[in-house]
Amino acid sequence: MPETNDRSYAIPLLPCTSINETEKFYKALGAVVTYKQKIPNNYIAFRLNDLEVHFFALKQLAPAGNYSTCYLMVTEIDRFYETCRAGLKTLYNKVPLKGTPRINPLKDMPAYGVRQFIIVDPSGNYIRIGQPIQKKDSLVFAENNTAPVIGTPLAKAYELGSRLADSHGDFETAARALDKALAAPDVNDKFNLLKVLILRADVALRLQDGDRFSELINAAEELIMTFSDSEVLEERRLLAELKAG
Repeated sequence: MPETNDRSYAIPLLPCTSINETEKFYKALGAVVTYKQKIPNNYIAFRLNDLEVHFFALKQLAPAGNYSTCYLMVTEIDRFYETCRAGLKTLYNKVPLKGTPRINPLKDMPAYGVRQFIIVDPSGNYIRIGQPIQKKDSLVFAENNTAPVIGTPLAKAYELGSRLADSHGDFETAARALDKALAAPDVNDKFNLLKVLILRADVALRLQDGDRFSELINAAEELIMTFSDSEVLEERRLLAELKAG
């Protein structure tokens, strides 16, 4: 169990279908087991990137219907993300980008004020991992009694699609919103068009729509060639990860 100290903190306690499978998965992410027991309760505790996360066995749990989640705030999120990707690739011989388990892409979400990625573990737990960045007012929704700020149609579509796909896991609705924006895009808004294409390709991959995925990847690759490397570093990384997946 965690060591006692003089600071306040919280420990996520999540269900899992198998302690052994959970142990294998989180060890691949670099977690260290800090406590494990079989009787009277099947239970395991990890230290993951200096944070404690605990699990209890719930054999009747259905991963597809599991709504358990937690949010872990970290530093050096890019390094941790690469560690997680590498560990999962070693465990599964590929980086799992769709289904359960999986790891979602790392990306900035300015409307939430975080740079984040999500891991869905074998039991269907959503482990949201973020690092604070400068928060920007939403282009789509009123928040804190503040009206949405002005933005281009493609910028608005990207924020809405990212919220739906990356925060809510509603890939079907995200696909419809992004497709609507791509039906008649402003070709002069090249940067946001590129972001929408890459996000829509990500959604197509998660929906296992291979034909649409290939179409979007090809369009994004063609468009990204019109930018210098320094202009689209994040977009090149995301595109490379999608192609590798």
